[in-house]
Amino acid sequence: MVQVSKQSVQQWMISEYLTKKHRYQSNVATFERKYDMSFDAFEQRIETAKKEVVEEWDDYIEWKADHEFLRIVNQKIQDIQKGNIEYID
Repeated sequence: MVQVSKQSVQQWMISEYLTKKHRYQSNVATFERKYDMSFDAFEQRIETAKKEVVEEWDDYIEWKADHEFLRIVNQKIQDIQKGNIEYID
């Protein structure tokens, strides 16, 4: 039997989520540099555009996913730091 402390599990989980956070932040930053604006400003631009630009829509879909995944990962990190972990078998 292997014994693992709650603290070790928390540290491992935070490490995993920080790796994901870095990847999503990097992707979001790439789009922010490419379009020189925030996601919210770009989303507004897409929604009000008179003509659809396929490349922008493709970027919008990917950027939106990264933006949402980043929000979720940040929430999970906060939950782990607060000790909000449920152990299941």
